[in-house]
Amino acid sequence: MASSTGHTAPVSKDIYWRRRAFVLIGVLLVFALIAYACSPSESENTSDSNQAGVEDPSPSPSVPEEEPSEDASEEPEEDASPSPSAEPSEGEDEEGDEESEEEGSSGGGSADAAAPEKPEDPCRPQDVVVSFDFSEADQEVYGADTDPGFKVSVVNVGEQTCTVDVGPEALELIVHSGEDRVYSTADCVEGKASQERQLEQGRPHDYSITWERDRSFTDCRSTSSQAQAGWYKANLRGDIVGGVDQLVFQLKA
Repeated sequence: MASSTGHTAPVSKDIYWRRRAFVLIGVLLVFALIAYACSPSESENTSDSNQAGVEDPSPSPSVPEEEPSEDASEEPEEDASPSPSAEPSEGEDEEGDEESEEEGSSGGGSADAAAPEKPEDPCRPQDVVVSFDFSEADQEVYGADTDPGFKVSVVNVGEQTCTVDVGPEALELIVHSGEDRVYSTADCVEGKASQERQLEQGRPHDYSITWERDRSFTDCRSTSSQAQAGWYKANLRGDIVGGVDQLVFQLKA
């Protein structure tokens, strides 16, 4: 019991040690709580183990299939064949051949040709204009007693007089029936093919070619035959020939 003077009464030893025990137990409980809070829980251990299972999966049988799938996708590209639609038709082949021949015959290296300085020098292809037509205007049908005729005109548009070869090889008339090559003025003309002409500026050199309906051959065979009735096409080809039109005509029996 407290004294009247305000001083606390002395504490017995039992009470003193009980208080010390309670304080010690409280301190131990605080340390225990701190240790418990710092230690990983079972759920965290479980999630860690699950996470480890996700990060390091065992090899699956489906994984190796990815590499063969890449190889399989590459093989068709190596063995791929062009689509039939990419192949040109026969008509396109023929037109392409004619265009390439005309481009080749028009003198791809004409830009490098030296300009003529005297009449004996050859004319540059870009200085020559060639026209090609029927001998009789708009005559496209020929009866049995009429042979097709064609007119060729060659003009030098350069300032210098120069020389042009107008022979049957240099300016070749070639006749086709469909894809069949029927006649050419260049067949078997060795030794007499060159026909050089000096052309003054603006003065055309005109001449005609008559096809007597005979079939010609590059191997100069002696057998001859006459062209049958039907439709034909005539073209003029040569180094100085530009984009002249193809002539289509009909032979009647």
